[in-house]
Parts: sequence; C-alpha cells; structure tokens
Amino acid sequence: MEIIFISLTAVISLMILLFGLRVFLVQRDAKINKSFAIFTVLTTLWLLLDFLTYQNNLANFQTILNRLDLVVICLLVISLSYFVNVFPREIFKVPKFANLVVLISTVALIILIVFTKNVIPFAFIEDYGSNFQQGPFFYLFAIFSTVFGLYAAVILIIKYIKFKDNERQQIKYLLYGVALLIGLNLLFNLLIPMVTKSFRFARFGTYSSIFFVVFTAYAILKAHLFNLRIILTETAVVIIDVILTVQIFTAHSTMEALLRALFAVFVFYGSYILVQSVRREIQFRQELQVMTEQLAHANSHLKELDQMKTEFVSLASHELLTPVSAIEGYLSMLLDEHMAKVEDPKAIKYMTNVYTSAKRLARLIADMLNISRIEEGRLLVEKKDIDLSALAKQAIDEIKFKSDERQQKIIFETPLDGARGKPDQAKSDDRLASSWNSYGDADKIKEVIINLIGNSIKYSKNPGTVTIRIEKVPTQWVQEKWQKIEEDIKQRPLDDQEAIHSAVDEHFRNFVGQTQLMISVKDQGIGIPKEELPRLFKKFHRVGDYTTAESQGTGLGLYISRALVELHHGRIWADSEGPDKGSTFTFTLPDISDKEELLKMEAQAPKKESLKPLARPTKAAEDI
Repeated sequence: MEIIFISLTAVISLMILLFGLRVFLVQRDAKINKSFAIFTVLTTLWLLLDFLTYQNNLANFQTILNRLDLVVICLLVISLSYFVNVFPREIFKVPKFANLVVLISTVALIILIVFTKNVIPFAFIEDYGSNFQQGPFFYLFAIFSTVFGLYAAVILIIKYIKFKDNERQQIKYLLYGVALLIGLNLLFNLLIPMVTKSFRFARFGTYSSIFFVVFTAYAILKAHLFNLRIILTETAVVIIDVILTVQIFTAHSTMEALLRALFAVFVFYGSYILVQSVRREIQFRQELQVMTEQLAHANSHLKELDQMKTEFVSLASHELLTPVSAIEGYLSMLLDEHMAKVEDPKAIKYMTNVYTSAKRLARLIADMLNISRIEEGRLLVEKKDIDLSALAKQAIDEIKFKSDERQQKIIFETPLDGARGKPDQAKSDDRLASSWNSYGDADKIKEVIINLIGNSIKYSKNPGTVTIRIEKVPTQWVQEKWQKIEEDIKQRPLDDQEAIHSAVDEHFRNFVGQTQLMISVKDQGIGIPKEELPRLFKKFHRVGDYTTAESQGTGLGLYISRALVELHHGRIWADSEGPDKGSTFTFTLPDISDKEELLKMEAQAPKKESLKPLARPTKAAEDI
C-alpha cells in the first residue's frame, strides 16, 4: 500500500512543479506567473512533508517535520492570498504598511513554531501516521491561516462579482479549484475519519492540491490554451521517463537493468519526438489562429469599407440624379418639343447622342440609388392585398409600345386548375384571371414584371412571342428547385456565388405557406448559355457575347428584381436550353391565404428609419 502513496506523492509533486515551471516560463516578468510558481513550489514542499509525517522510520523527526509542515502552510496561505490579489489583475494596491505588518507577523509566527514548544510541543507516531500535541499558542497558527484563507476567498468573490466576460471565466476556474480542494479535504480529513475512526486516508486531501493547481494553471493560460497542452504533454512524458528511470535501478539483475535501460532510451527518444511534434503542431495552430484573427479583422474592415461605399453611392446617386434629370429635360425640350430653333443636322445629331447618354445615365443612377437603399435596408415597402393578374395586365399595357416597335406579341395565360403538372389550359376570362391574389407591394412587383418582360422583348428576335403565365405550385416544389440552384452555384467560383448572397433580411426571405404563386415570362429570343445562368442575378452582370447590338443595359435590373422578390418571401431564377432556344424567367410569391403568417414573420424583422421609395428616372430614361 505504501508504494502506492510513494508513487502518488512523486507523480503529483512532479506534475505540480512542472505546471508551476512552465507557467513561469511563459511570461517570467508577470506577477501572476511568479506568484503561481512560488505557490506550486510551496505546495510541493507541503506534499513531501505531509508524506514524511506518515513514515514510521522517521519517528524521531516527527516534531520538526510537523513544525516545518505548519511553516509551509503559513507561507502557502500567504502566497495564495497574494496570487488571488494579482489574478487576473489587481483591483486595489495593498498598502506598504500592511505588507510590513504581514511580514513581521509571519516571521514571528515561524520563529514561534520552529524554535519554541508553544505551538507544537512534541509529535508522535500512531498507526495511521503522525500526530502532535497542540501548544498554548497553536490558536495563533489557526487564526493566521484562517484569516488569510478568508481574505483569499473574499477577494475571489468580489472579483467574480466585479469582473466581466473572460476575466470572470478565469475567476470561475480558480473557484472550481478551491471548491475541489476544500471539498476533498473535508471528505478525507473529516467525513471518512468520522466513519472509520482513522486518519489513514487523510493524505488524499493533501493530494487534492493537484486539482487546484491544474484549474489555476488553466485559468492563467486560458488565453494561451496551446501552452497548456504543451504542459500536459511534457508532464506525462516526464512522469513516464521518471518511472522508467526508477525501474532501471530496481532491476534484479544486470541483464534486466540493461534491457530496461535500452527500453528507456527508446522511450526517451520517442518522448522527445512526441514533444517536438506537439510543439510544431501547436506552433502551426497558433500561426493559423493569428492568421484567422487577422482575416477576421480584415473582413470586418472590408465590411466597414463596403458600408462606406454604399453610403457614398447612395449620397452620390441622390445628388447626381437631379442635375442629370435637368440635362435630360432641357435636351428633350430642344429635340422633341422644338422650343429652340436648331437647324444644323450635325448639332441635332450631337444633341441626340447626348440626350441618349443622359437618359442612360439617369437610369444607371436610379438603379445605383435603389441598390444602396436595398442593401442598407431603407427601401420603403408598402404591402397590401394585390391582384397579380391585374398587375400583369398593367405591366403589359405600360410596355406594349415597346413590344409593338419590336413586333413582339405578348400573351397572358392562367391555367384553369392552377395545379402543376397538368396540361396547360389557357384562359383569358377576366373573372378567372382576377383570382390570383398575394400580399405585397404592387409597385415593386409590377417593377419586376416590367423588367422581365422588357428583357424578353429586348433579347428576342423580330417578330416573336412573349408569354406571361401565373399558376399555383406547392411550396415544397419551389424549395427543391431553389435548393438545386443553390447547390449548383455553391460549386462554382466565389465570384459566381454572389448570385445567391442576399442583401435582404432573412425574415423576408423565408418561405411561407404550403403553396406559392409562380409568375413566369417566357420568350423565343436568343437564349442564355447554361454556364451563364448562375451569374445572371449578380450586380453589373451582362451575358457575354450574347447581348444584342442595341442592348445598353446596366446589368443591375435583374439584381434589383431579385432583391424585390426576396423582400416578398419569394425566389427568382432563369431557365434556358441554350443559345437561340429562348429563355424563361420565373419568380414566386406567397398566396394571400398565408397573409397572417407573413405579418407575424415580418413583425420580427429589424426596423430601419428614413425609408425611401424606389428611385425612378424620367419616363424617357425608362425606355432605355
């Protein structure tokens, strides 16, 4: 049984010393590290002295051993008080006078314990270990240790209440160590002796100091967890190496000693390799952690810059739109209304070119302003019950002049049953067409429909047909469709993934209800290559060499349309079998029957101040 206690004392003492040494080496000049190192040295001395007081062969030395044990305990509680005072930082300075009083009283008590019989007159061996007679001044030792112990406890509680975040976490781990130390000492030095009438296992209470040391080391190195891993690895390696070294000298023959020594050499070398590999791995992780923090800082800075950019674009667009509109208006009066006499054909040609460019610039500025409002969450959305079939007809009426110019026929269809997968049954009956209701901003939805029809007209061959269709589909079908689109885009380069990165709050993007209203715009135009489909809804994206010669778009229309649809809990996508095979643009909206659920969900969305409506160029600029 004694060999177990010898091993435990040796292993725990080594671990405590190694923890103290490694914590000290992490930052030698820090008060916390120095005081913890001193505390671990004193704890090791306490362990060793406590072990020696259980040895029968040291019966003649029990009095001095017990006196030294009390001296170490006095120094231990003082070092603990100092450590608690500076960990993780000092909240008040102890006056020099108080330090002087503590020093004098400590020295006086040590002299009283060691050189007089007033604290421990004599000690003796019993069957479980050492015991001693208490002297008339033993109470001074009890008061001394209790005062400093209570002082440390009070400081810890005050700091736990006062500190926040990481510092509170550190104090919490220190309290864990104190709780284990006190709890195990009560168990082995009070409860078990009360039951067994023996202090044979009281030394386990002393061994519990390892828990306090480990928790305290963890609290100190909480910001340097990798250093703690090194300590644990080195501690385990040293313990194994010490055990193997001891076994060499306890061999029963020379051959056995040589074999053990040879085995120990291999283990020593393996231990060295293990520690070095752990160091390299931890160094790599530390470098990775530093780079991660730098990347996070850079990302935060980029977000700030992006916010500044958005604010600048919003301000610049707002300021530019007024003078550009004025330029456009004056040119329109000169060219269309002939308010001034301009007869030179070259002048008319140049003015026409300027007028066209001014209209295009007005459209671009309006789009930029709308983007900034969407990304800042300041776009005014006024939702109410809307009739999608009526909106589609209004959009067709507003854009009909353009379809007539391009000899494009626009057909509006709604299936009779609204069920997907059944044969199409076109019906132009106004009564039936008026049954497709949703809850949203009529102005924004009409903007999306006009944009999609306008694109279909622009990219179609003359003559041709553009078909607008409304039908009801299960929400699950839309979710599966969109999931496939997302998975495909996520496999593409990061630049392409911008097509699914939304500036709209998640509360507006969530699907609602069991069914969705699906509006599609199909044309017989130039089509879209499959590799271009995932990029269509990015900012400033236009389809490579497949644009028509007269196409002068900004590449922002589809991006804005996507944001407007997502603000209504919908999704938008495009399908095409390839060049010259036409395209179909589709978007979805919730059904009016799910209005209550929509209202509840949107009530949770953050509210922005100074909301603005969609910015619009002049009517002439919208024709571009």
